[in-house]
Amino acid sequence: MEKELSPLVSIITITYNRADLIHRCVESIQKQTYRNYEHIIADGNSSDNTEEVVKGYNDPHIKYIKLIDRGPQIQMKAASDVARGKYITFLDDDDEYLPEKLEKQVNLFETEPQKVGMVYCWMSYYDAKQPDVVIGIHQPTIRGFAGDIAASAPIVCGTPTLMVRREIFNEIGGCYNDSIGYVGSDWELATRICQICDVDYLPESLIKVYVNHGHARLSTDFYDEKAKKGILFHKHFLTEFASVFDRHPEYAKDHYYQLIRCYARLRNRKEAYYWYKKYTELNPGLRSKLSSLKVIIIGH
Repeated sequence: MEKELSPLVSIITITYNRADLIHRCVESIQKQTYRNYEHIIADGNSSDNTEEVVKGYNDPHIKYIKLIDRGPQIQMKAASDVARGKYITFLDDDDEYLPEKLEKQVNLFETEPQKVGMVYCWMSYYDAKQPDVVIGIHQPTIRGFAGDIAASAPIVCGTPTLMVRREIFNEIGGCYNDSIGYVGSDWELATRICQICDVDYLPESLIKVYVNHGHARLSTDFYDEKAKKGILFHKHFLTEFASVFDRHPEYAKDHYYQLIRCYARLRNRKEAYYWYKKYTELNPGLRSKLSSLKVIIIGH
């Protein structure tokens, strides 16, 4: 694909104190077969040598932004504000693209009607401690209007898999929404995009996502705080996408179930039981099957 005939792609990476990891991200982009891109790296004021590492590549494709503040919403918005590409895509600072990721997505996008505002691909998960072993593949198969199903579960998501028309991304605010409990929620971001355009996908895994970096904290305070964030997050979905759940009440069941678990974790039996009733109202046949769950989680 000749550069002058190829639309510019803006790749957004947000980072913080990942000098020892970001090389994998940067170098996987440098190996892309598609060459008309800009790589915007928004650094949330790292205190390590991330800036030195990034600038050490001396790569004209890279736009490095060092911010005073950090956070997924702040950093992504700063990057999207300077993005010039026809299409916007994303890569986490510790993950990598396969070499043909950009080329294949752009080729698909350029054949799509204007109503398709986002295309995605599949992604493979690897254990960071065993980087040659695939531990799972996220491979959704949703085409067309996905706004309803996207609100029900994290199906059409995985930020590194997404490529979005810039005008669509700008229309939904150009960033994550960090006021909803779980910061940097790719599920919520993708669901907002799916409300205003159709989607398509490549049935191929073109991303390597690395997990198990050892950052989880096993403590009571950690899980209680996570439960509070979960309540805020799932109630946000029920409110923000209420019209979806009005049309498809059954799509709310996973949000109800997570609210049961979160309130039970906080030992709030009254609220846990309220959401248990909402959950079983969607399928009365579940009541007998979930009687033990009711006793164990809610205590009634």
